[in-house]
Amino acid sequence: MSKSMVSRTWFLVLLGSGLALLLGTSLAWAEAPAATQKAKPSAPAKKPPPPPQAKLLLVSPKPQSSVSGQVTIQVQMEVPTGAAEPKQMFAGLGGPPWIQLERQNELWQGKLDSTLVPNGPQQLRIVTDISRVRAAAPVQVENPLRVWFADMHGHTSYSDGVFFPADAYKYARQTAKLDVFILTDHLESLDDNEWLDAREAAWKANEMGQFTALVGLEWTKEWGHLCIYDPPTYRWPNDPQEFYRALADAKVVAKFNHPGDGAVSHSGLAYSEIGDQAVQLMEVRSPQEELAYRRALRLGWHLAPDGSTDTHQANWGNLRTWTAILAPGLSPRNILDALANRRCYSTQDRNCRVLFTVNGAPMGSILKTPTPKALVRLQIEDPDPNDAIAAVELYEDDRLLETIPANNRQLVWEKSLEPAPGKHYYWLKVLQADKNTIWTAPVWVAIAP
Repeated sequence: MSKSMVSRTWFLVLLGSGLALLLGTSLAWAEAPAATQKAKPSAPAKKPPPPPQAKLLLVSPKPQSSVSGQVTIQVQMEVPTGAAEPKQMFAGLGGPPWIQLERQNELWQGKLDSTLVPNGPQQLRIVTDISRVRAAAPVQVENPLRVWFADMHGHTSYSDGVFFPADAYKYARQTAKLDVFILTDHLESLDDNEWLDAREAAWKANEMGQFTALVGLEWTKEWGHLCIYDPPTYRWPNDPQEFYRALADAKVVAKFNHPGDGAVSHSGLAYSEIGDQAVQLMEVRSPQEELAYRRALRLGWHLAPDGSTDTHQANWGNLRTWTAILAPGLSPRNILDALANRRCYSTQDRNCRVLFTVNGAPMGSILKTPTPKALVRLQIEDPDPNDAIAAVELYEDDRLLETIPANNRQLVWEKSLEPAPGKHYYWLKVLQADKNTIWTAPVWVAIAP
C-alpha cells in the first residue's frame, strides 16, 4: 500500500471515531433527564362542614322502661337553621309493625301495639323520610301470654293433597276459624314456581293481629319426616345429621312428624346434641304418640307437643287435634318466637286454654339457674258450658307425681315442690270428661343441692 493510501485510511478511521464519539455524546445528551424543579406540596383541601341535621329526642317512653299494651310514642324534634325538616316519622319495636306518627304542636306522637312483638328486650326505633334523621332506645316489652289455636301441618296439590295454597289459607281462616295456619307441602315435590306461589299466598293471607299465615315444608325421608317452619329455601340435605346441622345453622323451627311410639321412627329418636338445638316440637295426638314423646324427653330432647293434623284433604284445621300457642298477640314474629321457645301444647279440645308455669316461667322454658324449689302453677279454662275438666296429671320427669281432681270448666292450682337435687322437667296431661286429652310442654329446672 502506498504512503498516500495509508494516510487516507487513517484519516477515515479517525474521522469515523470522531463521528461516533460525537454521535454517542449527542445520544447521551438526548437520553439525560431534563432538569426538574421540585414542586411545592399543595395544602390539603378543606372538607366542607357537614350540613346541619334535625335531631330527635324521645320523650315517651323513656329508655330502659317497661312497656305493655298500647304504647304512647312521643318524639320532640329540633331543626337547626339550614337543616332539612322531616315530613314523615315512623315508630317500631325492633321492626314491623310500623306506625306513622302525627305531628301535634311540638311533638310527633302515636300509639304502638306492643302485643304484636315478643316479650323481652326490644329496640324502639324512630325513622323519618330523611335517612340520617332517626333515633333508637332500648325498652322491655312485658305483656300477658294469650292462647292461639293453630294447624301447622297440611298439604295441597303441590305435593299429595288437593287444591292450592291460597285455598288452604282461606279455608283455615274463614271456615276452620283458626288463629294460625302453616302450610307444609313435601319439599321433594316442589319446583321453583310452586315454592314462590306458596310463599306469596302466605304473605297475602297474613293480617297483623287477626290471622297469622306462615309457610313451611315437610322433609320426607324413610328415616323419618320433619316439618320446617319459615324456611329460607326448599332445598335441604338428605342425610339426617347434615339436615340437623342445616336446620340449626338456619335458625328455623322444626318438628318431628307422626313418630309412632318412638321405637323406630327417626332412628328410635336417638339423642343428637345438634338435633336438640335444631328441633323444638313433636306431634303428640294419641296415646301411642304420647309414648314417643315421653321416650324423647327421657333421652334428653327438649321438645313441646304439637297437635297438627297432617291433612291431605280440603279440611285444613278442621279435624280433631290442634296446636295451642302461647304468645302476647297474633303476628309472625310472635308465633315464630313462641314455637322456637316451645311455648305450645297439643289439644283435642278446640278452645280449652291452659297456662302452666314453674317458678313463674311458662311451659317450654329451660331454667338453668339452680333453685331449691319448684313452684308449679296451672290455670285451665274451657268456655264451653258442656265441657268439664275431669283431672290433671302432673309429671315429674317420666313419673306421675300427682293427680289433681276436678269437675269444672275452670281450675286454678299451685304447689311448691322440693325435688331431689339435679335436673328435672315437669309437664301436664289434662283429661276432660268427654275423653279429650291435652299434653303440655315441660318446664326444665335445675334443683340445687
